Amino acid sequence: GCPPTVFTYTELIKGLGRAGRVDDAYAIYKNLLREGCKPDVVLMNNLINILGKEGRIEDAIKIFNEMSSLHCTPNVVTYNTVIKALFESRAPASDAASWFEKMQVNGIVPSSFTYSILIDGFCKTNRVEKALLLLEEMDEKGFPPCPAAYCSLINSLGKAKRYEAANELFQELKENCGRSSARVYAVMIKHFGKCGRLDDAVDLFNEMKKLGCSPDVYAYNALMSGMVRADMIDEAHSLLKVMEENGCIPDLNSHNIILNGLARTGGPNRALEMFSKMKHSKIEPDAVTYNTILGCLSRAGLLEEAAKLMKEMDSKGFEYDLITYSSILEAVGKVDDIHKSSSGGSGVT
Repeated sequence: GCPPTVFTYTELIKGLGRAGRVDDAYAIYKNLLREGCKPDVVLMNNLINILGKEGRIEDAIKIFNEMSSLHCTPNVVTYNTVIKALFESRAPASDAASWFEKMQVNGIVPSSFTYSILIDGFCKTNRVEKALLLLEEMDEKGFPPCPAAYCSLINSLGKAKRYEAANELFQELKENCGRSSARVYAVMIKHFGKCGRLDDAVDLFNEMKKLGCSPDVYAYNALMSGMVRADMIDEAHSLLKVMEENGCIPDLNSHNIILNGLARTGGPNRALEMFSKMKHSKIEPDAVTYNTILGCLSRAGLLEEAAKLMKEMDSKGFEYDLITYSSILEAVGKVDDIHKSSSGGSGVT
């Protein structure tokens, strides 16, 4: 039969990569070289991507370095792939920055995606100032504003409690784009809720709907979370119902937010009722759910129920958070008995 072409090899490498068979993909590459077939940049980019995603950054860079001897010139996609892999493998951010420089020295013009990867990576490694400079550079070079880059930055500024700066960027994005994506709105709503500016959060939520940008599960969760923080539990609870009526399916996080609100106010009954409903629905409670209920029971002095729940948590392999655990031990007042009867002090028997 006729020998496989570079295209065939590329498709094979891509398929093996998707199946998680990275070593096999690498072996195909070695085999292709032995057969005297010359790889092209598309094949090399795919291989670098597969290795990078697997966290094998040294191997990915080794492939990059082999490109010159194979007379295969790296393009913008090659560099983007390496930079993304560096961030994903938690290499120092300075490594990614030096590849960005290397790329330009070698005459490769960064794309909008290059900037987006760098901005997101610098935000995640707490280098917000560096990310802000890159956003300016993007603008100076005439790239259209990239919502993903703005989203990373707005979120990082919010996390750093720089709410005004986050809001400024959010307004800038809206001016430049005419509108903003549901995800960016959700991020801004979340941070307004966190810093107690609930009116602003509600305004944004309503603005979204006015602009025909349907709130997604993240936007609903962000607003409900802000409402719970402001002790507006009933309002948050009715928003959960509105969300379902509008065809937006609540996730586990939506339920945990409301449960946390119910558990903090009034008696434990409403929280327990919701917990029971969750257990009988498609929403599978997680460790957060159980710890919320555990805290609620211990605050209400329902210690036998708490002990029962701890057994259930043990059977599911969930750990209790220490604050809840110690408060229950204290409330029981039989610290030693519980320690004696528990395995390694991490469960009640």
